[in-house]
Amino acid sequence: MGADAILNVHSLVKASQVSPRLLETLNWHVSTVYDVHVGQPFNFIYDVLQFSSGRDKFCALMQGYAKFASEVLAKPDSERHWMYRGIEDSLSDGRKIFRLFKEFREVYKVRRGWSRFSQGAQEEGTFSIPAACGVLDMLGHTCSFFYYLGDNLLWAASVGLVRSKEVPKMQRRMWKGFRKNGAILNSLGGVSNVKQKRNWASIWRLNFAIGANILLFYKAVLRLGWKSLEGPDDARLFHTLEIIGMLASYRVLLSKLNILKASHARLGLLAMLAAACGIWSNWRKVRRKKCGTKTFVVASKNQKVEAIQN
Repeated sequence: MGADAILNVHSLVKASQVSPRLLETLNWHVSTVYDVHVGQPFNFIYDVLQFSSGRDKFCALMQGYAKFASEVLAKPDSERHWMYRGIEDSLSDGRKIFRLFKEFREVYKVRRGWSRFSQGAQEEGTFSIPAACGVLDMLGHTCSFFYYLGDNLLWAASVGLVRSKEVPKMQRRMWKGFRKNGAILNSLGGVSNVKQKRNWASIWRLNFAIGANILLFYKAVLRLGWKSLEGPDDARLFHTLEIIGMLASYRVLLSKLNILKASHARLGLLAMLAAACGIWSNWRKVRRKKCGTKTFVVASKNQKVEAIQN
């Protein structure tokens, strides 16, 4: 009985094994359909969404499109117009989660900027491009610290964690006017003043970031010249797209600060341009760190799969 049971188990296991030829054929067909025909866009989206910064930029792209579409692709005060405005506002609120507590990361980045400055000064001189970029890095991330601090303070005021004159959405039935700013917002001049300071902090961080990228682009041109691009990792391409995206964001901020107003549609296009450059930058980061999609090794249709047979 024991020997018969062992033989039965062995026969069942053998019967349950997939034929190597069938497995090879199925594997080849999956590879043909996915890797050759439909894989690239799915792989790209997977890589872009790998980091929270990539997800934020992807949402920013949709938000910019909704801003553009509400003015260009819909009649004023129509159902479609308010649909796009609702998408825009919802994505704007949702993206705040990606910036929550981000000011703490900026403290480390200021320290990292000092390290880059000291290393550049030791290796190439105090007035070298690496040393200058280290200084700009420190200044830029200092401004980013205050930007994220102000942004999170505004979020706290919008939900009631910090008292503001404006009643939070979920507390409107409890208040009938006569609400004042709390001590924190009162000392900072109110919500509108905090928004203005936050936007100015963002303007200055862009100033420093654009300056650093111009210097690094100049250094890359000195090293590589004006020959054709060497691929996605080419430093000239990277810094060019970074500068373009930052300039688009800069123009949006100028409109927010009432320095140079722009239409809703133009702001949407600029936001999409900045987001697209950010998406490409995040995709490049994922590919360089090799933490995204992998290349699957598939045997050809006529090749024998010896590993399966063994």
